[in-house]
Amino acid sequence: MRSTYIAFAAALASTTAASPNYEPRAVSYPPTAGDCIANLKYIGFYGSTANYSPACAAITRNCLAENGTSIWSHPACVAAATCQGTESIIILSQCQNPNVLPGSSIPNMAASIYGNMVGACATSGCPITQQNYIDFVYGQMTAAGVTEWPSSSDYVITNWWKPILAWTATGASTPYANFNDWLHWSNT
Repeated sequence: MRSTYIAFAAALASTTAASPNYEPRAVSYPPTAGDCIANLKYIGFYGSTANYSPACAAITRNCLAENGTSIWSHPACVAAATCQGTESIIILSQCQNPNVLPGSSIPNMAASIYGNMVGACATSGCPITQQNYIDFVYGQMTAAGVTEWPSSSDYVITNWWKPILAWTATGASTPYANFNDWLHWSNT
């Protein structure tokens, strides 16, 4: 199994965008070498769509560089989940670090990330707004050293934010608990 993770790390360092002919992902735990390769091949693609973003690929690589087990305590991993999809981020993290738990067992999103997203109103439980999300994800793009930015914030809203809102079904914003549930249960 260790050789699978070493090979995964080597392959991660040399990934480039695959063609938009997306292959379905497997959801076994722990992931097989085939699961790892299939998900590694599609870094930067959202879920099972052909929507590739170099900015998302950079954020995803930043997440994987964390190599942590509590992935929702890393802002890069939370941001990567929103543009890459939760299932892929979990599988990629498990491929790199076999101690990453299945999605439903990963510890909750760090309160500090939520606080950084929404600001001072976090103590009163205010929801994450579209603008909070945009500021957060663009901040993670900056941290990742993105050189190819999304064509517009409309791309980010349509392809990354709106699917979260659709899953949480909380209107134009989403509270911490619903966003945290999305990270753990959406399998996007």
